[in-house]
Amino acid sequence: MTVSEAQKRASKKYFNANYKQVKLSMPNEEAEALETHCNNNHYSKAGFIREAIKEKINRDNTQT
Repeated sequence: MTVSEAQKRASKKYFNANYKQVKLSMPNEEAEALETHCNNNHYSKAGFIREAIKEKINRDNTQT
């Protein structure tokens, strides 16, 4: 099933209004370790990074 041009525009408009892309650079060794970990544990890299960020923010906010 093909996506209509109107649906593509609507999706792009939604994405632009609700998401912000963040560029991440890391040393090759860290990137390879991340990829290996995600592959071994059936995570997407983006999902893993988002979850790690949420956990870190939560820990920082609950420290006294």
